[in-house]
Order: sequence, then structure tokens, then C-alpha cells
Amino acid sequence: MTKNTAVIFLGVLVAVLPALGFPSWIRTIFFVLSGLSIAVLAYLSSVVYCSNCEKLIEEADRALDEQEVDQNTTTI
Repeated sequence: MTKNTAVIFLGVLVAVLPALGFPSWIRTIFFVLSGLSIAVLAYLSSVVYCSNCEKLIEEADRALDEQEVDQNTTTI
């Protein structure tokens, strides 16, 4: 299950939970666990996104450095 699928599933659970007829203390536990799970998944998604961004930035910097070296060698 991907992170996006898990967030959608948890969102549907939160939307349907009041209609399922659980006692209020069990419903509260499910709401808290669902909310924490959504928060953790959102954080993990942003961490993966940022690490991918860093890789892309490093690759772009390397490409620019190589391009500058190529330009310097052709002008000499």
C-alpha cells in the first residue's frame, strides 16, 4: 500500500467512523490513531520529496559545473 493510498483510506475511515456505531471512547481512540497516522505519513512523504529534491539539485549543479568546464576548454 502506497502512502497516498493509506492517507485516502484513513480519510475515508475518519469520514465513516461516526456512522459505525462505536462507543464514544473507542471512536475517540480511532480518531486519534487515524490523525496521528495521517500526520506521520504526511511527514514521511515530505521527507522523501525533499531528499529527491536534494538529489535533483546536486545533479543540476554537477551538470552546470561540467558545462562551465566545457566552455572554458573550448575558449582556450
